[in-house]
Amino acid sequence: MKHNSFTGSAFATVRNFMKAGDAVLAIVAAVVLVALMACEKSPLTTGPLKTESGIAPSSPDRIVLVSDEETFPSRQIYVIRSDGSQRTRLTHDQNDYIHPVFSPDGATILAVATTRDSLDEIYSVNADGSSLKNLTNCRGDDNFASYSPDGSKIVFVSTRDGNSEIYIMDADGSNQTRLTNSERIDHAPQFTPDGLKILYCSTDENSIGVGSYDLNLFMMNQDGSSKRCLTEEQACHIYPPFVGKGPMSEHIMMKPSISSDGKRIVFSSYDWKTGNNRVLLMDADGANCRIVSATDFIVAPVFAPGSSKIVFMSHRYGKYDLFEMDLDGTKQTKLTSRTPGHVLYSEFSPDGSTIIVSTDVGSLMGSYQTIWTIRRDGSDQTQLTSGGGNCSCPHFQPVRK
Repeated sequence: MKHNSFTGSAFATVRNFMKAGDAVLAIVAAVVLVALMACEKSPLTTGPLKTESGIAPSSPDRIVLVSDEETFPSRQIYVIRSDGSQRTRLTHDQNDYIHPVFSPDGATILAVATTRDSLDEIYSVNADGSSLKNLTNCRGDDNFASYSPDGSKIVFVSTRDGNSEIYIMDADGSNQTRLTNSERIDHAPQFTPDGLKILYCSTDENSIGVGSYDLNLFMMNQDGSSKRCLTEEQACHIYPPFVGKGPMSEHIMMKPSISSDGKRIVFSSYDWKTGNNRVLLMDADGANCRIVSATDFIVAPVFAPGSSKIVFMSHRYGKYDLFEMDLDGTKQTKLTSRTPGHVLYSEFSPDGSTIIVSTDVGSLMGSYQTIWTIRRDGSDQTQLTSGGGNCSCPHFQPVRK
């Protein structure tokens, strides 16, 4: 099987962003050839930061994140209230954790950890910090993990067989099954909203140049059958500086977004002829693919709640900020202001009223990450973490039904 440096743990590059501290500098220098020193005055609103215990597992307003506050340079999993209070550490080991997410019922947290043997493994832990478990525990790197909508399955990527392939397992780690078998680099899988299909990315080096990759989106049934390329007629590419560098490379920039009704997909593709990054919108079956925006370097487009708007990141004003636009690319509006450094989108709150982001501020000493929330219209920007190490990868707890 083909083995590419890109397959040598997608999440290894993501963790390097946080550990090295200056990886975002490398990304921005490669993308826009500007320094990462630009920052704006911080707003006055700052959430409390006291560390407390006793957060009820059923709390509807919790946020999970990783922080190196006590364990630099490695990170542990923490939870906080949505106002920044009751900061509680859940893990106490020598792993380096990244991208923790709640299960759909909010009872369990899934995360990728780099272990002492330098392998990426997928772990789960109860929302109260109990029952930490290595779900994959095999050779190779396991990452890009996400739950099915009902929480019964986990889809993930593994290099255990020498190439980056898509796998599925039960939520407790049992019945690990390989779904793809190709020489391409398969990654960034996610379930469709109905849980019946899996959307994933597949890349391969092309003739544009060294480090340049073709990008295609595929859809398959949950059991791996009926694989179909959705972008056969589109010349889609990954921008070379994003390959293997930073949080936007594999986990954010290349991961498409599915509308809440499962009918449409939005994604980005680098146009090497114009040197720009396009945003494309298509039906879930690959039909009616059209360019939404190609006038500005846009990354990480996602559907806003209701799927009538697209939220994205752009560097048009000297640093990454959050914007939104209509589905036809019009009415592009800046949502973040006065936030320091780069703004990296994470997700909307369960009710859609709030957006949680992380910021990265560059300095001669490296970079520093903090977590913020903003209202849907861009107002009420509130810093939740500060002075407690680098905090990143925030995700809301779902509301239990």
